[in-house]
Amino acid sequence: MMDLDPRLYEDASVSDNDVRNIVLSYLMHNCFKETAETFLSSTGLKLPVDYTVDVDKRKAILNFVVEGDAVKAIELTEELAPNLLENDMDLHFDLISLHFIELIRSRKCTEALEFGQKKLTPFGKVSKYVEKLEV
Repeated sequence: MMDLDPRLYEDASVSDNDVRNIVLSYLMHNCFKETAETFLSSTGLKLPVDYTVDVDKRKAILNFVVEGDAVKAIELTEELAPNLLENDMDLHFDLISLHFIELIRSRKCTEALEFGQKKLTPFGKVSKYVEKLEV
């Protein structure tokens, strides 16, 4: 990743509306539903279509991840966004790795080994995933 010189952006102009949309996007992406709703009402921005449904779906997936239930997170992600894991290999790898770690943590070594061979082996051809596994 290349470092950018911040001086290149000293004269850049960003509208208030752009800033509001960036903040709203951040709040929605991170499932801060109540904060986003308060932000919307205080700024006068319009509620995006399917906003509540999207945030609730995202929150359910996030809760499974926080609880360490990667299998349910994967299943719900595939149900709600069928091509997401296929198109976002980093996310897919992270969820599979989370489940692998939970199996090891639960001392289900045989199941972890079988799962790793079946699900993690395809990622072994990509150096960045191998590096993550080695850490």
